[in-house]
Amino acid sequence: MILLLLIAAGGAGGALVHYAVTRAVTDAGRVLMLTGGTCVLLGFVVAASPPQWFIGLACFGFLGALAPMTSVAWVTVVRIRERRYRDGIAFLAACVISGVACAMFGFLLYSAGLTLYRKL
Repeated sequence: MILLLLIAAGGAGGALVHYAVTRAVTDAGRVLMLTGGTCVLLGFVVAASPPQWFIGLACFGFLGALAPMTSVAWVTVVRIRERRYRDGIAFLAACVISGVACAMFGFLLYSAGLTLYRKL
């Protein structure tokens, strides 16, 4: 029960930051930037292997609400409704590919930093 409350609290904070950063979901550049940045943080946090309560608060709650896929879906659907099919599909592909790449980058960033720290 406590974990669910932590997820809800993190989600509320992430939603507020998402609203403050994007202001309007229709801005594709901000949505793409926010999704990529959030995925870097997600990869970094997962690589750190924190306790379960922190993963619930930070990953599922805060970061999940910070870059919701509903924003990506909304921008894609709006572009497709405007008959800009290539733009819609390209935006969706860019979000998915950059999200995976950024999450891997965050994971590797933590791993490389930890390896460097151990060698010093």
